[in-house]
Amino acid sequence: MKIGKKDIPCRILVLMSTYNGEKYLEAQIESILNQKGVNEVNLFIRDDGSSDGSVDIIEQLHKKYPDKIIVEYGENIGYNASYFQLLKLTKESEYDFFSFSDQDDVWLPEKLYCAVKKLREGRQDIPKLYASTSYLVHDDLIPYGTTRKKRRALHFYNCLIQDICPGHTEVFNPYLHRLMQEDFIAERIYVYDSWLMNYARLYGEIYFDNRPHCYYRQHEKNELGYGKGKLGQILLSIKRGLKGDGKKYRTQIQYFYELNKEEIQKQGFEKEVLLFLQSTGILQRLNFVFRTKFYRQSIMETLFFYVAVLLNKF
Repeated sequence: MKIGKKDIPCRILVLMSTYNGEKYLEAQIESILNQKGVNEVNLFIRDDGSSDGSVDIIEQLHKKYPDKIIVEYGENIGYNASYFQLLKLTKESEYDFFSFSDQDDVWLPEKLYCAVKKLREGRQDIPKLYASTSYLVHDDLIPYGTTRKKRRALHFYNCLIQDICPGHTEVFNPYLHRLMQEDFIAERIYVYDSWLMNYARLYGEIYFDNRPHCYYRQHEKNELGYGKGKLGQILLSIKRGLKGDGKKYRTQIQYFYELNKEEIQKQGFEKEVLLFLQSTGILQRLNFVFRTKFYRQSIMETLFFYVAVLLNKF
């Protein structure tokens, strides 16, 4: 996307949790602090108890960019809790937009510009989230595919059961940031980016960009990652389901319902959510599969979701 001649006046804070990421950390941070088209980008790093050379790299870059980097060193609490801690340590009133970042990707120069331009469209008094696809790459940074594209509407019935907005692409406004100030129980949340997306869907708007603006590294240390191609992504989803990730998703949905029951009732979603949460026995699960409005982004993914529910894996 062509970047305008003048920077968009805004303050953006990028939130990054690091843990033993020395190999790729410097390239990621440099790509964040060299974004084009926006006039102020700051980076808040929370190191989650690294035992490799990550802290030394962070310190070196902190000295190089003393006015742009904020650092917090903490004990190892896991990436979910670490990102929620970053959100709690920041104030929505001090920035126009917030963004999440992994520790091992490379952002294309226009990434934040594209997000901000989209988020500035329409209403500005509601929670708003931007996300996009990314190029899948290995260490050579040569794209071999992209992450999942949006093919169907991001309805509540889709977002509740499918994490289509990758955290490393998420950019959001202060209204959504404010909703993240609760003392959430990280152990009941499958993954922080899905949690943010669900709040954005229930209380505000989501903009999804099918154009990639990031090199998303795939390597053995990835917490989640992507399979190669559509078949690879489906096979990876099956593998995660067999590992019990679907059960973690169910735990997250139960927790989300408990915290947001009133709004879910108000918008008319409660019946469908309870149909899922109460489908514990085989007959109830069969009833759910034949009656549910829940769906995923492709027919094949939706079918695998139904199978996972029937097998009591979701």
